[in-house]
Amino acid sequence: MLFAKSLGKLYKKQGNSFIVEVSQKDFGKTILRLKAKDIEHISAITGYDNGKSIELIYHFTYDEKILSIKTKIDRKKPMINSIVKQFPGAELYERECFEMFGVNFHGNPNLRGVLLSKESPKTPLMKNARKEYEKKG
Repeated sequence: MLFAKSLGKLYKKQGNSFIVEVSQKDFGKTILRLKAKDIEHISAITGYDNGKSIELIYHFTYDEKILSIKTKIDRKKPMINSIVKQFPGAELYERECFEMFGVNFHGNPNLRGVLLSKESPKTPLMKNARKEYEKKG
């Protein structure tokens, strides 16, 4: 718990699960601190369009705990540095967020869609995507 609190603002704690919120500016330093603590397993990246920003939550497991790092990025220019160099398992999760939300993960060498067909709406999990898709159809 002390380690989680040292990373940023403790957003939520439930059992052995911790969510820490960090600014996009501090995100890279936070990821490096996780690596320095020998945290090696990323289990998912969750994205959410809250209408004002895109929230990205990176979920890591270590010592029978779940540590989630939450950060917010600009909806109009959704970009954040990739963590693939530090956590190679993040590649597929970053590709999914790229496809579903249009997030550009700077430094991901394989940033392309993974799930949707060519007929699918672009960035379908963005709040405005459904309206745009219905206009076309």
